[in-house]
This record gives sequence, C-alpha cells and structure tokens, in this order.
Amino acid sequence: MKPIMQGFLILAVAIGAWVGGKHQAFANSQYSAARSRSVRLVWRRSMGRHALVATQGARYSRHLGVRYSNNDVTLNVVWYTDAHEKLYEKDKHKNAIYYHVKSADGTLSGWIWRGYLKSATKHSASTTTGPVTVDNLDWTKTRASKREAQMMRLFPGATYDASVFQAADTILTIDDAPDVADAMTEMGTQKFLDFYKVSYRQFKRINFVAKDPDSATSIAQGLSAAGYSQTARKQFAGWHIGGSLIGPDDGNDDNILEGTVPGEGYLILVKK
Repeated sequence: MKPIMQGFLILAVAIGAWVGGKHQAFANSQYSAARSRSVRLVWRRSMGRHALVATQGARYSRHLGVRYSNNDVTLNVVWYTDAHEKLYEKDKHKNAIYYHVKSADGTLSGWIWRGYLKSATKHSASTTTGPVTVDNLDWTKTRASKREAQMMRLFPGATYDASVFQAADTILTIDDAPDVADAMTEMGTQKFLDFYKVSYRQFKRINFVAKDPDSATSIAQGLSAAGYSQTARKQFAGWHIGGSLIGPDDGNDDNILEGTVPGEGYLILVKK
C-alpha cells in the first residue's frame, strides 16, 4: 500500500473511533423532557447513610430529567445514601422510590431506583470497627468521607467508633418522621446511642458550620466558633468519636439535603 493511502486509512480509522466514542458517551448521558414529565414528585426527604452497589438501571438527576450514567459502567462504585424521594409514574399509575446516592469521594452522585440497589456486603465486611485512633486510622476502610475524616482528625488521640459515626450521621441526615423529631436534642442523641448499642459514661454532641467543608482550616474555625478550640479538642483524647459533615454547595440541588446547610457538621464524642 502506498504511504499516502496508508495515512488516509489510519486517519479514517481514528476519526471513526472518535465519533463512535462521542456517540457512546452521549447515548449514556442524556436529557429527556418526556421522561421528566412522566413522573410527579410525591415527597422528598433526607435519610440515613447506607452502603449500596448497583449493577443495573441508571443514575439520574432528581425528577429523572437527566440520565447521568448507566449503572453497569460504575459496577465497582460503593454508593452512600443521604436522601430518598417518592415519584408517581403517570403511565404506570404507581409509585416508585428513588435513593439519592454519592460515591465515597463525593465526585459522583444522583438518584437510583431502590430496586437496583443492593447492600455492599463486601464493603461492609472490610469496614473498620475496632478501636483505632483517628491519627492512625486507614479511613478508606470506614464509611466516613474524606472531609469527615479530616474533621475527626482535629480531635487528636480520639478513637474512631463506627457505631458512634452511624448515630451521628443518622441524626444529621434524619428523616422528618414524628418519632424522631427530637433527634437534635440531648435526649435524642442518647436514644440514638442506645439504639446503636453504644456504651458510655458521658457524651458530648457538637453541632457547627464550616464555611468551606472541604478545608480542615475552615472546619477547625467552625469548631472553635462552637466553643471547641484546638486546646479544648485535645481534652477528648481517649474518647470515642463519630461525625458527619454536609458537603459544599456546588450548584447542584441534588447535593443539598432538605433541612441542612452546606458545611453543617454533627459530632458525637463518647467517654466509656
């Protein structure tokens, strides 16, 4: 084959591959006004944090307007829930529950029909539950996000406790059901600690707001404003700790939990 013809052939193959790749990407992420109009929102509420995986279906924006991605291309992603919604499907005349989920690093999020979500059993099996100080803990083996990890590291010598973390995270992202309406009170915190079988002689709860929840400096400033300076935080060495922190407002309404504000944090410290 002549060099000039070989060059044209290579160029044609490259263009074809590029066009094919672009077509596949657009096919996987698209907006549908018809799909959005086919459902009606019944309610939307925050919920507790659960580790799940999905291998079927797709991930959408709220009200299903935009399909972000098919779930078969995120097979290895562990999703963490923070909200749920009920949609009425007009054509089928029935309701469907969708969970709002985020990846551990916060880079991916969206709404997935709960029927496609399964418990991340392998992830749960590797989750750290033993007594390890926040200074030495491998946070990738916990359910805490990166921003929550750096928040808890601001209490040097404290021991990460998965049960305390779950209690704090549930309180911060609590559903608005009447039976847990007092969750933000001292008695509410005690009830949650009892529910998660956390033994304690004494506990402290800290509610604060950080202007930039991705900045350790900003989180420290928020804690100081709430009465917990660097000196005060050192006094909790040896206590068990767990805490949840709402991510920043990035302009995506899907990432904002009802009843919370970006940068809101909730910590529980337990003396056993």
